[in-house]
Amino acid sequence: MLYADRVFMLAADHRWQLEEWCDSHAVPRRRIAAVKQLAFDGFLRARESSPDIRSHGALLLDQQYSGPIIARALEMDIAVGTPAEKAGVFPLAWATEPMAAALTGSFVKVLVRFRPDDDELIREAQWQKLQVLLVWCRQSARPLVVEVLVARRSEPEDEFEATGRPAIIAGFIAQAYRRNLVPHFWKIEGTASEEGARVVDAAIAEHPQGRQILLGKAADLGTIERWFNVAAKGTTAAGFAIGRSVFWEPSVAYLSRKLSAAAASREIASAYLRLVEAWQRTRAASR
Repeated sequence: MLYADRVFMLAADHRWQLEEWCDSHAVPRRRIAAVKQLAFDGFLRARESSPDIRSHGALLLDQQYSGPIIARALEMDIAVGTPAEKAGVFPLAWATEPMAAALTGSFVKVLVRFRPDDDELIREAQWQKLQVLLVWCRQSARPLVVEVLVARRSEPEDEFEATGRPAIIAGFIAQAYRRNLVPHFWKIEGTASEEGARVVDAAIAEHPQGRQILLGKAADLGTIERWFNVAAKGTTAAGFAIGRSVFWEPSVAYLSRKLSAAAASREIASAYLRLVEAWQRTRAASR
């Protein structure tokens, strides 16, 4: 179950990134399923030692490479979600047809790429797809997590990171609320900009049920902890949904036969636990 007040999500629904890595390293794509198993095993290791993960931990896995693992997680009463979107494509398209075939978990995540300067027809088609998904989630009693990614184009990088991207995200959220599109969580890129974080937090807080969880962008723990500290000053941050920062290095070491499965899952568990501890530290410091 996803609780509105807190969630520590290990996000391992990556597909095109792993496919690209395997193709460039002459590793069969079928081994991606083993990476998903590593993430699951790491989650279980961390769950054994952490009451916080037992009560508020969650997994994000894709049906394409993780079907049996998702079924096992559900049997164990673990909150496990699946992505609705086709990986690595723009505009938004479904991972499967029919859409519901990919949505085998207890909650749903969808990633939408957005820029206000995109073609209006593309933007409107994406909004329509989000509405369809929201209706399905409500009818199926599945919480919905909406991840918003905003790419930089010609903007100066520092300015875009500090204020440009947060302003665009805030505008997207405001438009979603006007369309009565209110997800269980917004999945948002972290920022070290207090002003940027404040803008996003205020936009999310416009709805009384608005909550956000931070994604990791493959950043290191020090960077992520700085994002946690900034987010903790707002009212809507409820946790994180982070993946590559946790599982990528142990997984590619395993695929390269430099690390055993047991050692890789231990490293994943350790990194995941460090993130939970970092979140708890920042929340305690903000009280």
